[in-house]
Amino acid sequence: MSDPVDFITRLRAEAQDPNREKAFLADRRRRRRRRASVGAVAALALAGLATWLVTSTGTRPADEPYAAAALEEELWPDAWPATTNLPLRGSPARAWATGAEDLPLPAPAAVGSLSPQQVGEGLRRAREFVVAANLDPAVLRGGQPTAALELLDPQEPVRARLAEHLRSPGLPDGDPTEMFTRFDPAELTVADKGVRVRGRMSFAAGSVPGQLRIRADYTFVYAVRRAEPLSEPGPAHDTEEVARVVVPRQLVLLYAPAGSAGVTAGKLIAADYRRQLGNHDCGTVDGFVHPYFSKEAKTADRPWPVIDPYDESTEIPAGPPRCTVPSRT
Repeated sequence: MSDPVDFITRLRAEAQDPNREKAFLADRRRRRRRRASVGAVAALALAGLATWLVTSTGTRPADEPYAAAALEEELWPDAWPATTNLPLRGSPARAWATGAEDLPLPAPAAVGSLSPQQVGEGLRRAREFVVAANLDPAVLRGGQPTAALELLDPQEPVRARLAEHLRSPGLPDGDPTEMFTRFDPAELTVADKGVRVRGRMSFAAGSVPGQLRIRADYTFVYAVRRAEPLSEPGPAHDTEEVARVVVPRQLVLLYAPAGSAGVTAGKLIAADYRRQLGNHDCGTVDGFVHPYFSKEAKTADRPWPVIDPYDESTEIPAGPPRCTVPSRT
């Protein structure tokens, strides 16, 4: 420890030193130069980082604040397109069922003159129809929904009408998508793990003795990619963009076991069927669903009402199939 007398003597000597002010100014200049040097190094580092981002990730569209390749896809904003890597990213359908085996049926119970076994058989037939019309891989690839048609009563005009619509699709009332979900294989293919479904069935006695009335409400989600990828780079280097289509369907099917007058035993009657197509070009009626991809959706003229396709709280209006713009897919 310094002697107090010596310390005070040194302070007085420094205060009386004629060069004290010059030394103080020199020290302040040294500190300023040091701060400027540190700032310049930091600025060069930031400039280098910006150059690396641009050169390594490419030019970005205006609506992508960061290049897709610089972020894990799980972290992408919902507004960015989904890809074949995560076809259901950001969709509430991600946790839904993937096929027929995950579609539960209500517990069968006796209805009128029908036994629980007969009711159970009618419910299974109805599920077969829903699956054959909307989840059969061959049908999704544009094939004919033969199995679905064969489940319908051949004595009823609706079966012949649907078959005619499939043969000669067109306006005003010949749109096969009113009942069947199919994509043109020359344009689109369903992405791997890109199909989801959620819904429910209920049943009651039909208006005719011995008849079962089945109500089926299901929402289907499909992630599809182009059959021939575009030459331009996609949202990531190793994936392709997918477009998602949301199809809510509400069906009323009638079923009657053997012995019912005027009804083919074991067949279904499509008494009512309604659908909405979210993300579909309603101006094209050729029997297939035609979704918009991200760039097309931004520039397309779609003069239809905007709705939430996942909203299951409202009835689909009766009449011709509705054209809508989905608020989200």
